[in-house]
Amino acid sequence: MIRSLAMALMLTVMVAGPDVVAQTGANPETFKGTHRNERVNGRPETVTVTDGQSYVQLTEEEYRAGGYRPAYDALPTRIARRVPVRKSIPADQD
Repeated sequence: MIRSLAMALMLTVMVAGPDVVAQTGANPETFKGTHRNERVNGRPETVTVTDGQSYVQLTEEEYRAGGYRPAYDALPTRIARRVPVRKSIPADQD
């Protein structure tokens, strides 16, 4: 349930643009950074912030400008890499 709500929030933010994040109430008093996300496909690094109930992703610049805690450099970085899929070959063709 929370995940679907967070996805709906993220879709709204993505469609409406990055300025909506500040309007949804992601302020430094209630939201704290949890981790950084590695940049993927030329996109900027993002930071996931939470208030304990919902999650919002901000760009590095938005996080630094917003004065969130902990400091950007102190956040752990989450690296997600996908392993290429290998096609299985039947034993008789090996």
